[in-house]
Amino acid sequence: MGLTLQRGGTVLPSDDRQYSELNKFCSENQRDLTFEWIDGQFWLHSDLPKERPIGIAIDSELERHEAYFRKAGLKTELLARAVGLKGAFRPRILDLTAGLLGDSLLFLSFGCEVWVVERHPVIRFLILSAMQNARHPRLAHLHFLPEEAELVLRHPPSVDTIFFDPMFEDANEKASPKKEMRIFRGLVGKDQDAEHVFQTALDLRPRRLVVKRPRHSAPFGVTAATEYIGKSTRYDVYFSL
Repeated sequence: MGLTLQRGGTVLPSDDRQYSELNKFCSENQRDLTFEWIDGQFWLHSDLPKERPIGIAIDSELERHEAYFRKAGLKTELLARAVGLKGAFRPRILDLTAGLLGDSLLFLSFGCEVWVVERHPVIRFLILSAMQNARHPRLAHLHFLPEEAELVLRHPPSVDTIFFDPMFEDANEKASPKKEMRIFRGLVGKDQDAEHVFQTALDLRPRRLVVKRPRHSAPFGVTAATEYIGKSTRYDVYFSL
């Protein structure tokens, strides 16, 4: 069990200090992980041989979002409304669960400044590699915090909105999860401390706390002030008193 780094068909040494956390994770969890250098950054090989590798194409994702919102606008975008966009106002957002930056890149495309948190060494590695490769000007407004969410919440940045998207079970057990979700559930597992992190964030009495949930799942024990409900996702919104 271990870590393999490939570049141009060559296996790179993985005992470098930069990769020590990945080596430690593979050893402690008895996992084999292979990362390949593609188009200027590392990508994680899938657990199935015919699937494309996993990574974050930051520049192309932001360009795709920007092109879409130039045509569709933001007024009807559920996530934009949930995090507090109104008129020309763009909230500063603390995203406690980076994952593959899906929501964070949307926030950037909205025009927000974003602080994003990720604790898992595999996902952190993919994020850092992607950020080093990206050139989009909006990336100047993305601040990456490679920490536990609870530690960040002890001394949080000054923001208008805290966003929390914990790893959760499938709301529809008959549907096959997306490739990235399937693989990261195997690597990361369910966020056992999700309710504790939620309560810690709520205790800070932020202007706005947004929790992303499956549409039909129960809230975290506290009734939200308002909800924004999509086809499969619900955003529970809490305000400071």
